[in-house]
Amino acid sequence: GRRCPQCFTGRLEYSVRTADRLGFPWVATTLTLSPRKPAKAINAIGVSVAANARTCYLESDFKKQDGFKRSCELSKDYNLYRQKYCGCRYSMRDTDGE
Repeated sequence: GRRCPQCFTGRLEYSVRTADRLGFPWVATTLTLSPRKPAKAINAIGVSVAANARTCYLESDFKKQDGFKRSCELSKDYNLYRQKYCGCRYSMRDTDGE
């Protein structure tokens, strides 16, 4: 929705700041795994956020080559919890009542 770019920016700013403070040279995000999230927009935000940092943003699109399907398989194999929404309170309403 309209709020998503603001949320992506906030999450990526926090990640880059934290990586910068801890001395990590690169940061990436799993946000691009979701088939509902635009990797191109997320990557543009990541590059912009990291432009003035020592930490670089690694552009990705983890949903390519069946990445989303594979992540679901691995989660099932390893009995990992999969959240059915991105984490914001607005997206919670779009899940199966959870």
